Amino acid sequence: MPFEVDACVTFRARQGLPSPVRAAAGQDRLAPGADVEVVLRAGVAFDDDDLTERGWFFDTDALSARLAAWAQLLADGPWTTRFPFRPTFELVARHVYGQLAPEVPGLAFVELEDRTYGSRIRYSPMPWSISGVK
Repeated sequence: MPFEVDACVTFRARQGLPSPVRAAAGQDRLAPGADVEVVLRAGVAFDDDDLTERGWFFDTDALSARLAAWAQLLADGPWTTRFPFRPTFELVARHVYGQLAPEVPGLAFVELEDRTYGSRIRYSPMPWSISGVK
């Protein structure tokens, strides 16, 4: 796929999970109820043949609107009360991908970036897996 277009939205969120790794390393942890700056990004991939006569394939405004709605949901209270699963960044990215995929043609990935602690998770369905890694 020679083209990839992405859109993103930045918001503040409270994941609500403790960080045992940071605690064990003696690093700063979030205070109860504290939030982090998060970027939600989604990308759409497409080929030359997918371009319309107008020279585009995808309406980025439509994707931006969907991401804004998800950002509003993710910013509204701790994720631990929002989802029926343990809301790690990995699982939330996969969940958002699953919700967006039927609505967004060519959805290639959903990414969550934690700007406060400097990590980024990208969920993109792949034809391969890493076996033996847990």
